[in-house]
Amino acid sequence: MTDEDDSDDESAPLRARRRPSSWHLRGRLDPMASALFVFPLFAVYQLGILGGRGQNGVDLLTRALVGIAARDLGNYVGILGCALAIYAATLALLHRRGRFDPRAFLPMLAESSFYALVMGSIILFVMRQFLGVMPGLFLGPGVADIVVISAGAGFHEELVFRVIVMGGLAWAFTGLTGRRRAWLLALVVSSLVFSIAHHVGPAGEPFTFAAFVYRSLAGAFFATIYRLRGFAVAAWTHALYDLYVLALG
Repeated sequence: MTDEDDSDDESAPLRARRRPSSWHLRGRLDPMASALFVFPLFAVYQLGILGGRGQNGVDLLTRALVGIAARDLGNYVGILGCALAIYAATLALLHRRGRFDPRAFLPMLAESSFYALVMGSIILFVMRQFLGVMPGLFLGPGVADIVVISAGAGFHEELVFRVIVMGGLAWAFTGLTGRRRAWLLALVVSSLVFSIAHHVGPAGEPFTFAAFVYRSLAGAFFATIYRLRGFAVAAWTHALYDLYVLALG
């Protein structure tokens, strides 16, 4: 076998490891890469709420962890420590086997940053030009709170509204409408649910038409990113967008 043949037989993971910036935009991120890329958001949020900062309204995972820890702070910290150790070991193992390249995180972060910066401007333009309304979504926490709130929103809201709600609806609708229409219908419904959820419960905001439309469009934007690029890109786009808006607000 010639050297050229050896090159042709080179595995895809190894090619990806050598050229993370060139293959990043070629398709949707696989679930394993997404899970590894979003873990920093999970860790920042989980450590942040230990300091008494606001818990995300759809954070079901922390409630489950608190139950497992028997509502004991020491047990809870121990669970987080084990999660960090498992994460580090998984990164090392996959990298050694050529199935994951940590350098791919930077292209993903750059892509998410771009989406986060342009998203608000696009939505505000659409609302101003076609609806004649402007939302007022300002929330004024401190710097540390902004980071924790943004990380929690990016991780937990994308997990619930995109992975679970949108993915579940698409699966349920596929047998009725076909795959493409099912995903479109799931995108619309999950985006409306995402917006409504911000106005429900004791911590919900007072309902306004402008805020509802804005968040519905934002939900559709995040859902489109999730469908085309995967969970990690959607989660980081959401987190960075919230960070940007809250910091400037």
